[in-house]
Amino acid sequence: MWVTSQKARGFSSRLVNLVNRPFFHRYPEGDRACLLLHGLGGGVYELQLLAEVLYEAGWTVQGILYPGHDRPRAQMPASTWHQWYEAVVTAFKPLRDTHRTVAVVGFSTGGTLALHLADEYAVDALVLLAPFLRIYRPWFLPLAPETLVQSFGQWIPWVPRRSLPIRDRALRQAAEAACFFKSFNLQAVRSALNLIAQVAQELPLITTPTLIFQSHADTIVDPQGAQIIYAQLGSPQKELHWLKDSDHLLPLDVEREQVFAKVVAFLGR
Repeated sequence: MWVTSQKARGFSSRLVNLVNRPFFHRYPEGDRACLLLHGLGGGVYELQLLAEVLYEAGWTVQGILYPGHDRPRAQMPASTWHQWYEAVVTAFKPLRDTHRTVAVVGFSTGGTLALHLADEYAVDALVLLAPFLRIYRPWFLPLAPETLVQSFGQWIPWVPRRSLPIRDRALRQAAEAACFFKSFNLQAVRSALNLIAQVAQELPLITTPTLIFQSHADTIVDPQGAQIIYAQLGSPQKELHWLKDSDHLLPLDVEREQVFAKVVAFLGR
């Protein structure tokens, strides 16, 4: 069923084979399910290893691909957060109907989608991995990246994608082999920013128990976005854990084992 082993997830990361295909693995006689949501321009391969760990811990796991992310193409196509969210709800509702407990794990833009879902539906627990609230701004950039995207994204459809933000070399190679796109669609990025504006208003209303992970070394999202989410989230049960050696793609990077252990412990309460 799974293409990697526990050994491969640990020290022998060169053995990992990541696959960008939707998955649904029902744990025998289990009543706990976890929906895993990938990032913008990414895919379920980003959460594959974490899904394996959760399945081994007794969770039914499901990973989906959003519209605009569901097949390899020369360029990433345009799509909107409303389309992504519709796919999320379509997957979530059957899990909610058939399991006593349903948790949602969201990476990057998947975390923003997970927050919006928790505002509208009964989610038992949230895990946010490097949640996308602000774009990382290098010191040499004169304007906020959001301003540039909103301005030039109307006329420039794509920008080239650089190497995936993973410091673990073997996992980066495996992820780049699984990734569908070599570009980012700026219309999709603009739509993700519109989702962020919506979720920013909803944060005080969300009371779902929430676990947040963020790396200080993230080169894609502004790490302070995680602090803002933690401070403004209405949940009385919330935790923020900082990492220091990983880049953006936390579930595939050098501190992934630490992330996996804390996620399993948090969801198992």
